[in-house]
Amino acid sequence: MTEPLPPDAGALPVADSTAPEPPPSDAVPDEPSAAPTEGPLDAAADAPPIDFAAAEPTEPADAPSPAPRTRRAPAVLVGYLAAALAGALLLAGSLVAFGGLGRATPSPSPTPTPAPNEANGPSLGSAAAPVTVEIWADYQCPYCRLETMVFGGSLERAFVLPGTVRVVFRDFAFLGQESTDAAVAARCAGRQDPGAYWRYHDLLFAAQQGENQGTFSRANLVTIAGIAALDATSFTACLDDPSVAKAVAAETAAGKALGVESTPTMRVTGPGGTKTLAGFSSGWSTIRDAIAAVAVPAPSAGASPGGSASPGASASPGGSASPSPTGTPTATSTPTPTK
Repeated sequence: MTEPLPPDAGALPVADSTAPEPPPSDAVPDEPSAAPTEGPLDAAADAPPIDFAAAEPTEPADAPSPAPRTRRAPAVLVGYLAAALAGALLLAGSLVAFGGLGRATPSPSPTPTPAPNEANGPSLGSAAAPVTVEIWADYQCPYCRLETMVFGGSLERAFVLPGTVRVVFRDFAFLGQESTDAAVAARCAGRQDPGAYWRYHDLLFAAQQGENQGTFSRANLVTIAGIAALDATSFTACLDDPSVAKAVAAETAAGKALGVESTPTMRVTGPGGTKTLAGFSSGWSTIRDAIAAVAVPAPSAGASPGGSASPGASASPGGSASPSPTGTPTATSTPTPTK
């Protein structure tokens, strides 16, 4: 049997409210405050307020008030532009009148200088070239073909283009009817276009295959004309023109009168006289030296230590041709056999 607990048994003790509570363990003790001091902010706070309206600059009472801004009307601007344009036109007109503007500079020469490689029918080069090289040839001649292939390009580049030499092709058609027909066809090409003459000239030599074997038949000549971009109707009409064949025959006769006996024959004429090179050239130096020899005037009598040189005399290394008193050259070297 248990005894009852006393009335206050199990009750928690009540803390005394009058006793001071201990400070918590993590509390920071209050630092002593510094004595208050008076700084510049406190002094500014005590200053009287600034009157900004009184600080603005004032204008004198008698100063004129600024004029109000206005915008020009569009009509005024258009008038200004029209006046400026009229002034520019008047200035340009006065410059033209006095030759300051719009007048081309006068040409120093009334006639233009011909092109150095101008093709004019059977000639190639400037008409003002000091040296003329006449090539007498037959389109069926194999040596003429070889001369053209080996030295034709060099002659043009070295002497024709610089304006030193003018090349003239001469017909010496003596190997048969196809020689005449080919020469006629080349002239017909030149009638349509001076430059086409030389295209057709080169094509004839390229197509050459023996003598009078049908290579230069009418049908083949028309085909070559198509390759050279010639008008077929005009070309065939020219082939039927008897005057063209007569011109070929006349030039062949003129070559014989000059003493041409074989093809190719090259006559080089310049201020220093004439040199005749008969047959296929033995080398480029033969042609080059002949051109150089006639490009300058011949020396007067007694000027050279070796003796005098008569004007117009011509001599080629390896076989010379001296002109007769009438000017017709007489070959002194053995000519190449008729080809």
